[in-house]
Amino acid sequence: MKLYLTGNPCSQQRHCYFVEGKRVPFIVDCGYQRCYPGDERPHLTGEQIRASRYLFLTHSHENQSGALPYLLSNGFMGRVVLTTETARQLPFPVDDPIVLEGLSLPYAPVQLPGGLSIAWGRSGHCSGSAWFSMHEDGHTLLFSGDYYDCARVHIADPIVGLRADLAVLDCDYGALSSSNSREEQVNILVRAISDALADGRPVLLPVPKYGRGQGLLTYITERLPEADIFGDPHFLSELNHLDASAMWVQPRALDMLADCFVRPIPEEFVALGVYFVSDPQLDSSYARSLMQRLLLCGGRVIMTGTVEPDSYAALMLHSGKAQLLRYGVHCTQADMLRIASQNDFGRIIAYRSDYAPTQSIYDV
Repeated sequence: MKLYLTGNPCSQQRHCYFVEGKRVPFIVDCGYQRCYPGDERPHLTGEQIRASRYLFLTHSHENQSGALPYLLSNGFMGRVVLTTETARQLPFPVDDPIVLEGLSLPYAPVQLPGGLSIAWGRSGHCSGSAWFSMHEDGHTLLFSGDYYDCARVHIADPIVGLRADLAVLDCDYGALSSSNSREEQVNILVRAISDALADGRPVLLPVPKYGRGQGLLTYITERLPEADIFGDPHFLSELNHLDASAMWVQPRALDMLADCFVRPIPEEFVALGVYFVSDPQLDSSYARSLMQRLLLCGGRVIMTGTVEPDSYAALMLHSGKAQLLRYGVHCTQADMLRIASQNDFGRIIAYRSDYAPTQSIYDV
């Protein structure tokens, strides 16, 4: 097998991998990165797109899945392999997918037509997120996706005791992790929210549509039980969907989230409380209008994840109207090396780390 790194996530956090197997060519993830005009899509050739028999999606976030319409318009005729939750979350339909839950249980290997054997597990990043192990003719590749075994809410099937000739591992926070531990990050964030509310200042938390916001909610309701919580329609809809996605959520977190009382965001007035808006880069007019309303009332805007270059969120951050207090949902290099030590990997590729790729093509 040959692995082609076609997403350039080192600089753009956009993931896409083409694997030239002896019998079955396939793609893993097809990320789109809107903040790089002219270079938003994966660097796949037309021949690679047309040759691919499968596309494996680790989860629905745009930097993993957003270029699927581009692949389809450029000749991809293969099958998309994903979970039911990922299929539900995508903003576009997927025709005739192979659904992982109907294919096999986590860890259980299964052979796809063409001779490619795969196993998968839940990655802990959000509902529907998965890691993959692919095996063909005695060679094995592992793709962790955004695997995160320290997740507060979502279940991760541990990547432990596995073997792979080459493992592509999440290391989004890189070799130089924050000087604060995850618990310290949460303490700083909760303290900032508490201080703002005590001063009569509402707090806006822009979060992704899937994943991080639910973890933040459990901490806030646990540590600030008197705080009023508000959510936009999408945030409320996802909370209502939890029972249907229970296989992805830790039982304790499911109980905590079921007990959370989250109100719709009022349209006619600003109330004191914490506001969740499902728009991390503040792309929508709704998110921007809400932010302006809260700022006029002395509110605080707190970013908790990656702020994309040239986004409206970046503009607010650089102008001093927003603050970044990270809430980690990815691996640092220390996490990645711990995971690697628990497995038998011949070689590791881990972006933003001392194990970052040094070439664009790897023989497996």
